[in-house]
Amino acid sequence: MSKNSNGKSGLATAALVLGIIGVVLSFIPIVNNAAFVLGALALIFAIVVLVKKKSVAVAIVSIVLAVAAMGITLAMQKSFGDALDKVGDEINKSLDDSTGKNTDEILQNDLQVDLGEFTVEKGEFIDSSKLIVSIKNKSDEQASFSINIEAVDADGKRLADDTVYSNDLGAGQSQDLEAFTLVQSTQYDALQQATFKIVSVTKS
Repeated sequence: MSKNSNGKSGLATAALVLGIIGVVLSFIPIVNNAAFVLGALALIFAIVVLVKKKSVAVAIVSIVLAVAAMGITLAMQKSFGDALDKVGDEINKSLDDSTGKNTDEILQNDLQVDLGEFTVEKGEFIDSSKLIVSIKNKSDEQASFSINIEAVDADGKRLADDTVYSNDLGAGQSQDLEAFTLVQSTQYDALQQATFKIVSVTKS
């Protein structure tokens, strides 16, 4: 009887120790995979002890620790997974912002762009041209933008394109940029009749 009683007591002790170790390890990412296993073993051992009605108090404490170890492990893994997903989403968004893939989203949430009219100024020796591009940073953080603009004729044929840049534009700040300043004079007439539209916008 003594040997059998010691066996039951030893199982209860094992369940308690495994439960304690499981709870401690459950707070550590990745390592808590082992904590879940330890918690499961502690739960099994504690249930066996409880069924045999030996060391009932220790068995109950072990069950609580085992359930806590497994519960904390699952919660921590979900939190860790959510954090990784969030970081991944932010990285993907930054990449899309920097390649122009998020042009519509940037124009809706971050940047207001107003295109003026293409004008030609006659000079004494040489004429000059420009299209004023007025922008405003609608976001709540400083950012740099590049805006690609193209000119098309009435038939939709592409005549020319240009890209303007704004570096470190503060939140809420506005800026006027000049596009199409280096076009050939032979294009002036066509560009004055052209329609200008935004092709892509990048943000960094």
